[in-house]
Amino acid sequence: MVTDRTRTRRTDCSSEGRPDRGQVILIGAIALAFIILGVVVVFNGVLYTETLSSADTGQSGSDAEVTELEIEQGIGCLLERLEDEHEDKEGDVNNTIIKQNISSFAEHYRNATAHSSPKDIHIEYVEEGTENVTVSVSYTSSDLNYDRELTIEPGCPA
Repeated sequence: MVTDRTRTRRTDCSSEGRPDRGQVILIGAIALAFIILGVVVVFNGVLYTETLSSADTGQSGSDAEVTELEIEQGIGCLLERLEDEHEDKEGDVNNTIIKQNISSFAEHYRNATAHSSPKDIHIEYVEEGTENVTVSVSYTSSDLNYDRELTIEPGCPA
């Protein structure tokens, strides 16, 4: 009589108390997937926090506002200095001296800003009042163009 010994051998090798190898591999793969998912979530959180900390806070002024303030303060200080240095007997400063100094300031300011940002600023002396000066400011950049007349009084910020 012929018996199938391999069949009996296979059933003899399996023990009732040991889990199958397939289940162990499946549980290991699921655990590994959760570990990788946790690392990805932590890494994204760190990148997001770093991006937020390096972004602008939104409390700075726009380029145009900053430029306008710089021009007002610069010409105001220039006028104050000219009043101290070039007053005549009547307490006035010669109109030609003011015009020359504002033209010089405009040229230096345009050169200084051209090296640091892509914008063109043109400052032109318009007229002198009794206690102030009016200048025309033309601001041109890739996202904004405007022309404005500023009336500036002598004085430097403290």
